Amino acid sequence: MVAATAPPAVPDDARSAWSTFALVAGAMVVGSLNYSIVFVAFPELQRAFGRSASAVSWSVTAFSITVAALTMPSGWLADRLGRRRQFLLGVMIFAVGSALVALAPSLGFLIAARVVQAAGLAAEAPAAQAIVLAAFPVARRSTAVGAIGAVGGLCSAIGPVVGGVLIDLVGWRWTFAVSVPISVATVVVGWTRLPLDPPRAVTDGRRPLPDLIGTALLIVGITLLALGIVQADDWGWASRKTIGCLVIAVIALVALGRRSRHHPDPIVDLSLWRNRNFRIGTVLSFVIAGHFGSVFLTSMVMLTEVWGFSRFRGGLAVAMIPTIAGPLTFAAGRWADRHGHARVIVPGAALFVAAGAFLVATVGESRQLLSVWLPGVVLYATAVGLSHAACQSVALSQISTDRLGRAGSTARIFTDLGNTIWVAIAVAIVAGAPDTITGVRRVFATMILVGLVGIPVASRIRSRQT
Repeated sequence: MVAATAPPAVPDDARSAWSTFALVAGAMVVGSLNYSIVFVAFPELQRAFGRSASAVSWSVTAFSITVAALTMPSGWLADRLGRRRQFLLGVMIFAVGSALVALAPSLGFLIAARVVQAAGLAAEAPAAQAIVLAAFPVARRSTAVGAIGAVGGLCSAIGPVVGGVLIDLVGWRWTFAVSVPISVATVVVGWTRLPLDPPRAVTDGRRPLPDLIGTALLIVGITLLALGIVQADDWGWASRKTIGCLVIAVIALVALGRRSRHHPDPIVDLSLWRNRNFRIGTVLSFVIAGHFGSVFLTSMVMLTEVWGFSRFRGGLAVAMIPTIAGPLTFAAGRWADRHGHARVIVPGAALFVAAGAFLVATVGESRQLLSVWLPGVVLYATAVGLSHAACQSVALSQISTDRLGRAGSTARIFTDLGNTIWVAIAVAIVAGAPDTITGVRRVFATMILVGLVGIPVASRIRSRQT
C-alpha cells in the first residue's frame, strides 16, 4: 500500500511575502473604496452643502491633483527614509483626513479634508508597493504587481455598490468615518508585523539634504499640468487660464529635468530611464493603462444617456469590466513571470484592437446588452486584465530593491497623467461630435490606436533579468 503523499509545504518566505501583501492590501482597499464613494455620494454632498455640481466636483479634482503632485516626492522619501515608516505615516494621515471629511461643516472644509486624505494616500501608496515588491523574489515581481492590480480591480467593481449601500444605511459621513478604525488597526498591526527597513541615509553612512527646489518644481509642474487638463473643459482649451497652467507646467518640468541631471540625489532619478524595460513599461503605462478612464467614462455616457439606463444599472454594467479583469490580472502576473511580459501584453494589445473594432462596428442607439455590450466587455476586460498591471511590472522588473519607491511612483504618475489626458480627449471628442453616439464610437476607436501602439512597443521587452 502506497502512503499518501503530503502536499508540498509553502516555503516560509512565501508565507511571509503573502502575509505582508495581505496587510498592505487592507490599506489599499480602504483608499480605493474612499475614492469610489465620493462619486456615489456626489448628490448627497450637493444636498448637504447646497452647492452646485461644479463646486462639489472640486472634492474630486483637488484629491486627484494632490495625489498626482505628491506621489513622486513620496516615492523618493520612501526609498530614503524607510518604507514601513512612510507607509504607516501615510495611513495615519489618511485616517485624519477621513475623520475631517466625516466632520466637515462646509464644502470648503470638505475639500481641504480631501486634500489631507490625498496627501496620506500619496505617502502610503509608493511605500506600500515597494514593501510588497521587496517581500517577493525578483523572479516573482509580476505576480506581486498582478496581485496588487487584482485588488484594485476588485475595489473598482464593488466600490460603487458598497458605497451606495453604506450611504443608504448610515449616511455619507459615517461611510467616510468607517475608514478611521480600519486605518488605526492597520497602523497597530503594521508596526509589529511589517519588516523593518532602515533609512537609506543611515545605511549609506551619510545624510544628504533633499532637493527642495527640485521638489517644488515637480509639485508645481505636475499640479498645473493636471489642473490645466482637468479644467480645460470648463475653462476652454484656448482660455488664458488653461494656456497659462500648461505653459508654466512645461517650464517647471523642463527646469526640473535640467536640475535632476546635476543634483547628487535628485527627486526625479533620471538614471532609471537608462533601463530599457523601465522606459518601455512606463510608456506602456501611459498609453495602455492610462487609457482606462476614458473608456469607463464613455461607457457610462453611452449606457445612461444613449441607452437610458439608470446610474445604478449603468454602474453595474460597467462593473463587469473590473470583475472580469481583476482575477485575470493576477493570473497574467504569474504568466509574465514564467513566460515573459511580451507574451502577455502583446495579446492584450491585440485584444484592444479587436474590442475597439467590434464596438465601433456594433454600438448603436438601441439597447443591445447581450449582443453588443457583453461581448465587447469580455474582449475589452480581457485586454485590460492581460496588459494593465503587466505594464507596470515591466517597468519594475529590473529595478534594484533600494529604488523601488521612486521607480514605482514614476510609473504610477505616468499612468495617472495618461488617465487625465485620455479622459480630457474623450470629453473633447464626445463634446465635438455631431451626436452622442458618434462621439462614443470615436472614443471606442481610440482602443484600436492604443493596441496598435502597444503591440510593437511591447514586442521590444526583454523578458529575462540581465
